[in-house]
Amino acid sequence: MRNFAHKVMSTAVMTVFGVCAMSAQTHTWKSVNTGDGTTYAIEKDGSLWSFGWNESGQMGIDSKDQKISVPTQVGTGKDWALSSAGQAYGFFIKSDGTLWAVGDNTNGVSGVGTGATNYKVPTQVGTDSNWKTVSCSRFFGHTAAAIKTDGTLWAWGDGRSGQLGIGSYTSKTVPVQVGTDKDWTQVSLGNEFTIALKADGTLWGWGVNQNKPLMNSGKFVKSPVQLGTDNDWAYIFAVVETAYGIKKDGSLWVWGDNYNNMSGIKDADIDMISAPSKITFGANEKVIAVSGCDNNRYVGVGEDGVITKIYSWGSNVDGALGDGSGVPVDATEGQKTVIEPVVVKLPEGVKATQIASGNGYCVVLSTDGKIYGWGKNRAGQLGNYCSLDQMTYVAVPIECAVEQKVEEKVYTIDAEEIPAQLNDAKKLVLTGTWNQDKLQALSFAIGNNTGFPPVGNSTIEEIDMSQAKIAANTYAYLPSGFGVFRGLNALTTVKMPAAEEAANFKSLRSAFQNCTSLKYIDISGCVNVSNLTDAFYGCQITEVDLSGFNNITACESTFDNCDKLISVKLPAKITLGKYLFGSNFSLATIDWSAFAGTEAPKMPSGMFQYVDEQKDLKKITLIVPDALVESFKANADWAKLNVVGATSTGISNVATDASADKVIYTIGGVKVAASKSGSLSKGLYIINGKKVMVK
Repeated sequence: MRNFAHKVMSTAVMTVFGVCAMSAQTHTWKSVNTGDGTTYAIEKDGSLWSFGWNESGQMGIDSKDQKISVPTQVGTGKDWALSSAGQAYGFFIKSDGTLWAVGDNTNGVSGVGTGATNYKVPTQVGTDSNWKTVSCSRFFGHTAAAIKTDGTLWAWGDGRSGQLGIGSYTSKTVPVQVGTDKDWTQVSLGNEFTIALKADGTLWGWGVNQNKPLMNSGKFVKSPVQLGTDNDWAYIFAVVETAYGIKKDGSLWVWGDNYNNMSGIKDADIDMISAPSKITFGANEKVIAVSGCDNNRYVGVGEDGVITKIYSWGSNVDGALGDGSGVPVDATEGQKTVIEPVVVKLPEGVKATQIASGNGYCVVLSTDGKIYGWGKNRAGQLGNYCSLDQMTYVAVPIECAVEQKVEEKVYTIDAEEIPAQLNDAKKLVLTGTWNQDKLQALSFAIGNNTGFPPVGNSTIEEIDMSQAKIAANTYAYLPSGFGVFRGLNALTTVKMPAAEEAANFKSLRSAFQNCTSLKYIDISGCVNVSNLTDAFYGCQITEVDLSGFNNITACESTFDNCDKLISVKLPAKITLGKYLFGSNFSLATIDWSAFAGTEAPKMPSGMFQYVDEQKDLKKITLIVPDALVESFKANADWAKLNVVGATSTGISNVATDASADKVIYTIGGVKVAASKSGSLSKGLYIINGKKVMVK
C-alpha cells in the first residue's frame, strides 16, 4: 500500500498506509486466528479479543449483536496463550494449560459434555491443565482435536465418519484419547477427515477418504493409519477435502480433492490426487505457511520463519485474493475464480509470521505485532470499526483492529496512489489521470458496491473531480458489475471534471445509482457518454442538462425514482429507454427542443412507470421543435403530456401582470395561477422573469 496525499479539515494530520495518524495502533498482537467469519487475536499482554460474526455467541462476549467490527476483549483475563476457530465456535488454551470453548455446540463440538446449544462466554473443557495445542474443523464440520504436553492426542465432537480416530463411528461430547501413542506434534482437521504429525516426521490420517485426502487408504478410516512412508514432514494443513504438507526443506505438497482446480496443481483433468504432488512458487522460494478455507488458498514464502510474500488463488469474490482485483459477491461481471496464483499486495515493508484465513477473507500477523487483512468484511471480521452499512469487503490488505476516527476528512487522491480503504472520508478530491481500472480501485476503497439497494459508504458527502484528467473512453461502469460511485448514500454534491476531460467518459451506467442524497451535479460536459442506464436511479437531483450529448443509445431507468426531478433537457439524438422517468412525480419540464427527428418517436413502454396519467402527466410540459408539435400531439402517448413548441415557451412570456402579487411560470413557460412564492410547492419556477428554486 502506498502513501497518498491527505488533508484533514481543521487538523493537520499525516497518513501512513491510508490510516490517520490520530488513530495510532493501540495493540501489539502475538497471535491471530480465524474461523468461518470470526477473528480471534491475543495481545502480547495475554488479553483475548474477538470481532466478526457472533450469531452463536462465538465472540465470547455475551452479546446479542450478530455482527461486530470493533475488537472487543473477551473477559478481563490476561492469561490466554493460543486460539483456534471453527465455523461458529472457537477454542482457547490459557497459560496454565486449561482448555476453553465458546460458541456453537452442534454434535458436542465444545467438548464440555452438556446439551447446551451454545456458549456465549468461554467455558472450560474438563479439568485438565496440560493442553498444548488445539485444532478444529474450519469451514464445515463440528469436530475438534487437541494435543497435551505429554504428546497424547485427544478428539471430540462429530465422529460419524471416523474422523475422531477412536476406532468407531460415534460422536463424543468430551475429549477421548486417540490410541495410546505419546509422540503426536500437530493435528489438522478438514471437513470429515483428520491428519496429524508425529515427532519422527511421519504423517498419519483417518476419517472419510472419498477424494483421497488420506491418499490410498480405505474409503472410511476410523483409526490412525500412516500416509505414505516419508518422514520429513514439518507442517500440515487440512481444508475441505484437500490436504497440504510442508517438508523440512520448505517444499509444499498437496493431495486429495482437486475440485475446480483448487488444489494448486493447475491440472483440470485431475479430479483427485492420491499421492503428494509438489507445488512450486517462484525460483527456489521456501514455503513458511499455508492456509485456506472453502474456495481460497494462501501460501506464505520466506526464510527463517518470516513470510516476505504471500500467494493466493481460488475465489476472487469480495476481494479474497488481496491483489485488488476482487469482485463483490453479487457481481454480474468480472473474474470470480483465479487458478493461477497471484501475489497479495501487502503494504511495502510488511513481513509476517502467521497466516490465518476464514471464509473469503484472510489476516496476517506482522513481525511488529500488527494485523493486516483483506477480503470479505460483511460481519466486521477485519475489525476495522466500520458501521453496519460499511460492512462489505476490502480488495487489498489494510491494517486491522485500528479505530478509524470519525472526522471531517478531506482526502486528495492521486490516481497513482489510491488507498485501500476510505471508510472515514467526508470529501474526495481526485487528481491525476483516471481510467476504468483506477476508478475500480477507488470504488473498492470506498466500499460502496454491493447489493440492491447497495449497502455502502455512508460518510462521503462530496466528490470533487474538477482537477482530474480522464483517459479516453473511460467507463464509470466497472467489470465488477456496478457503477463506481453507486450507493454513496451520504453524497450530496459532485463536481465533474472540466468539459474537455468530461468528454472522455464513454459510459456513466449506474455511476450514481442509489446515491440517495445526491442533489448537485452537472454532467453537461460528458457529451460523448452513450450509456446512462441507471445512472441517477434514486437520486435527489432537480435538473439535468443532456442537450449537448452527441448520441445517447442506452438510458433505461436513468432517472427512475428521482422523485425531486423537475427539469430535463434532452439531446438531439437519444434512444429513449423504459422507466427513463419512472416515479418522477415532480417532473415539470422535458425540454426536447433539440430533437433532430422528423416525427414523434415511439414512447417506450413504462417510460413514465407509476406516474399517474391523469394527475401527473398532464403537469409535464414537453417542449419540442415548432414543426413537430402536431406530430407529438397526434401520438396517443405523447399527447398525455402538455406538448408545446420551442418558440412559444420560455421566460419571454412572463409579462408584468398588475393583478398578481408576483408573475409565476413553470420552467417550461406554463403560467401558474397568481400566488405568493412562499406558498408554492417545491420546484423550479420563473418569478417576475427570474429563475427561482423553491425548497
